[in-house]
Amino acid sequence: MYIGHFAAAAVILAVAPETPALPIAVAVAWPDIVWPGLVFAGKESVKVDRNNPLQSCVKFTSYPYSHSLVLGGALSIVPAALAGLIYQSVLVGVLFWVGVLSHWLLDAVVHLRDLPVLGWGRNDRRVGFGLWARPRLAFVLEYVFFAASVLLVAPPSMFVGLLGGGLLLHLFNINSFFGFTKKNPVGTPKRFALLALVGYVIAIIWFTMSWQ
Repeated sequence: MYIGHFAAAAVILAVAPETPALPIAVAVAWPDIVWPGLVFAGKESVKVDRNNPLQSCVKFTSYPYSHSLVLGGALSIVPAALAGLIYQSVLVGVLFWVGVLSHWLLDAVVHLRDLPVLGWGRNDRRVGFGLWARPRLAFVLEYVFFAASVLLVAPPSMFVGLLGGGLLLHLFNINSFFGFTKKNPVGTPKRFALLALVGYVIAIIWFTMSWQ
């Protein structure tokens, strides 16, 4: 999931309207922000099929630190506390942590039983309801979920920026769900990780500027 994570940011900011948008936008993207660095450092791994561009063919073989519910959630207390200190607000810190946890919950809807629950142990359970197995439906439903959330909780003055910009960012991933190319243009795991990081940085900037 990509643009759908910012639906959670919109809900959090609607519940706590005095909260600045930037830390919440970073929070909902946090696991996918730290994940590329862990891939480059060799601490987590992913396999990319060069002959198939579909997101469902990406195999997240190991990512206990960034994407597990328990260990990842515990580790995210550190950036949450830092956010609270920067903004001098306990509420910002708590909401940052809530935003990080929302990432795992939304990923569980689309991932293919590869999300670790604990983050350690050979018998750690992996979950995922597998919406990515139906890629075209997943592509449509993710944007519908984001748009519906925005329409329900955001002020009308933000609709154009959020819905329009969100659609453009979502279309950036269209090949990963419709398979227009026979080869995967991303190529390698590190390129895939770097592209994910760039995408989220752009999305954070867009969401923060749109939530005004």
